Amino acid sequence: MIRIRPARESDAAYVAATALKQAGRFVRNVDREELALTVRAMLNASHIVVACSETDEDTLLGWSAAIGGVSWFCFVSKDARRNGIGTRLRLEVIRGSIDPAREWGAHRRAHDGNDPRSRLAGDVLGFWGADS
Repeated sequence: MIRIRPARESDAAYVAATALKQAGRFVRNVDREELALTVRAMLNASHIVVACSETDEDTLLGWSAAIGGVSWFCFVSKDARRNGIGTRLRLEVIRGSIDPAREWGAHRRAHDGNDPRSRLAGDVLGFWGADS
């Protein structure tokens, strides 16, 4: 069985790496570092959900990102495709990105770099800015 859950900090490397890999396939003649900054800024501004195994939440099968009700990216690992996971991810991420009270939105606002006690303070890209 598949579970859809909000993304966590521990998912950041997988999400950023797959986003950069996929974006690199579609964008040509753009500096790789500039592309990485753009993708990471988009991720930080997004509501993100991941698909995982119900028995092992660290085994990710895919993820989707949305801003303001618009799904701008959905990735499902090759072995998990053709099972409706992408559709489920897109529906859940759109629902969550519209509702500002959702857990992930509250987490992102709490850790957006404005809290000087936060380990992310000063990092405008949040934890999506971490090297992956």
